[in-house]
Amino acid sequence: MWSPLVSVEVLAFLAALGTPTYAQRDYYFTFGSSALVTESLDPLISPGSKSSHVHSVIGGSAFSASMDFASTQTSKCTSVDIIPDKSNYWMPNVYFKGKDGKFTLVPETSPKHKIYYKYGRTGNAPDLEQSEFPKGFRMMAGNTNLRSDDGSMGSAGNQLNWQCHSPSNQRATGFPKGFTSCTGGYIGGLAATMRFPSCWNGQDFNKDEPMAHMAYPVNRAGLAGCPEGFQKARFPEIMIEYWLDVSQFDGKYGADEVPWVLSNGDPTGYGFHMDFLNGWAPGVLAKAMKTCNAGNTGFNLDDPLCFGPGSIQDGKAKEACTIPPSVTEDIGATNALSQLPGCNPIQSGPALATKAANCGGDGIINLPVPSSKVSARTQAPIVPTTATTAGHIGQTTAPSQPIKPTTSRAADPAPTGVGSASGQSPPSVNSTSGVWKAAGCYVDALNPRSLGNQAEWWGHQISSSNCVEHCDSKGAKIAGTENGGQCFCGNQLFNSASDPGKCTSKCVGDAGEICGGPARLSIYTRDGTVSVTKRPTRHRHIRHIKGTL
Repeated sequence: MWSPLVSVEVLAFLAALGTPTYAQRDYYFTFGSSALVTESLDPLISPGSKSSHVHSVIGGSAFSASMDFASTQTSKCTSVDIIPDKSNYWMPNVYFKGKDGKFTLVPETSPKHKIYYKYGRTGNAPDLEQSEFPKGFRMMAGNTNLRSDDGSMGSAGNQLNWQCHSPSNQRATGFPKGFTSCTGGYIGGLAATMRFPSCWNGQDFNKDEPMAHMAYPVNRAGLAGCPEGFQKARFPEIMIEYWLDVSQFDGKYGADEVPWVLSNGDPTGYGFHMDFLNGWAPGVLAKAMKTCNAGNTGFNLDDPLCFGPGSIQDGKAKEACTIPPSVTEDIGATNALSQLPGCNPIQSGPALATKAANCGGDGIINLPVPSSKVSARTQAPIVPTTATTAGHIGQTTAPSQPIKPTTSRAADPAPTGVGSASGQSPPSVNSTSGVWKAAGCYVDALNPRSLGNQAEWWGHQISSSNCVEHCDSKGAKIAGTENGGQCFCGNQLFNSASDPGKCTSKCVGDAGEICGGPARLSIYTRDGTVSVTKRPTRHRHIRHIKGTL
């Protein structure tokens, strides 16, 4: 059970995440989880067989190498807080590579896996065009083969973010460095955060192109906020934090070293990815999405507005929900390994990783899963349908039109006061060439970016003032701060949309100011207006090369 009030501990936790620390009622909810099992299974990419690398798995106890929706509903328990959620979520484990070249499995720490479901739209209202996931729905986020920042993962805090939660608070899209310990904060540890796409084209999952059926939205405007071709349905956005206890490795690496390696052989962190297989009891999520505005207030999720009495289990019950591994292999939980489990040689990039050779057999499936664990079930195809305005799958209506570029417009209402206790974007900023004015809060399309290709990571102490000064010195016409610690410069704002009120991240260089938000830009121009330009269509889904994930 969660307290209906925001405790000091919760506020400290949110501050560690760079999240606004005021109590915020909005249309999303969060819940925790414990590990169900750690093993080399992946029913999406390697159905019926051992997967290429080890995963941390959470959710329903029916998890196995071959699954469909019906099998999820046979789960006797779930390792997440919400009992009707028998879904499974999984991600690669992290290993510590010591100076002797050996690998040790990094243990998970509380809250282990924190899951967010977001389904609101602009104006703090439920998005009634969003649907619950259909039976049999499956998806992935991320690219296991990625070994460099190609822009597809977005900036830290967006699609992928790694962060050392300590007073120095280093974060990056790949593994961060610049520290020798991730302790000292309220919740110390190394954590990855990843967002799943939420716009669907109506097609089933294809393991050869795992992201082809999904795309990321450009704003919170219901189906119209999804890219063209991906408006068959819009689902709630799932975001997961994966927390790791790295304290036992303090003093065993230098500030300029990155000793972490993903179980897939990735020493960069860019190849982190997550999988989701829907197992929600039908109707439960759809009902909650209409009325549950728990936000980060600690509102009880067993309230009738959310999931109702008896729907939330305590920590002991979810931690007791575990299953034995089906694959017999040493994953390094109690001893260091000379090599990673499976066949996963270190591939540092920057090119995409390739399938390892000379691994025996086909180099991936070295050990069949015991037949007692694997059923003969196969995934039934999902019937493409159109979402109605009420957000239900199965009833067809005319699809919504894609969002269109806006013309030049005046800024959103400028905030009053500069550097107030609650944090504000200054209505104007002085630069060498003169005064720049706030033009409002705008969506960053991310892939590719709406403003500039790369963040200006200069000094890491970003504020509205020094970002404007920097962009002015480069001759740019537009300056934008994002997610508290990033500065972007450019002359055009592409594929964006105004999203007032969603720039809420405090500037790391001035906590009294607001510097955008996750995937949101605080925009400044010389006259306080900005035009949005439509870039030639490039769907915001990430196509992977054909191969093993």
